[in-house]
Amino acid sequence: MRPKRILVVDDDRDLVTSIESFLQARGYEVATAANGKEAYERIVEAKPDLIVLDIMMDYEEEGMVLASALKTDGPTHTIPIIVLSGFTAQKEAREKIFASLMGQDWPADSFMQKPVRLAELAERIEALLTRAETARTPWPVSEN
Repeated sequence: MRPKRILVVDDDRDLVTSIESFLQARGYEVATAANGKEAYERIVEAKPDLIVLDIMMDYEEEGMVLASALKTDGPTHTIPIIVLSGFTAQKEAREKIFASLMGQDWPADSFMQKPVRLAELAERIEALLTRAETARTPWPVSEN
């Protein structure tokens, strides 16, 4: 069985490096991106099993725009997404604010407030991967 692939998307390079090292030490394959454009490229290249995504990068809602697109776009709609943010409002208020900004339902499977506790991130990743294991449609297998 291949290692699970995690895509970490955040414009904070120090945080990305920290998460990347932490997850690699736990046996995950990790790809990284600093913005939404890079994330799309990495998704095509790496076909991640889960995405850890910052909300605010090059512009304020970039992560939410990306998450929303992924949840409505073909084979990516089943990829679990953990959203990271320094936004500190209560969960219900936060979800309402972002839903109204995006005009749709909350596109993430889990939310974590920064600063991120790496052990908690690892627990959430494992829980979401376990939950998604039976529900996910696998990426098409090429016959080359």
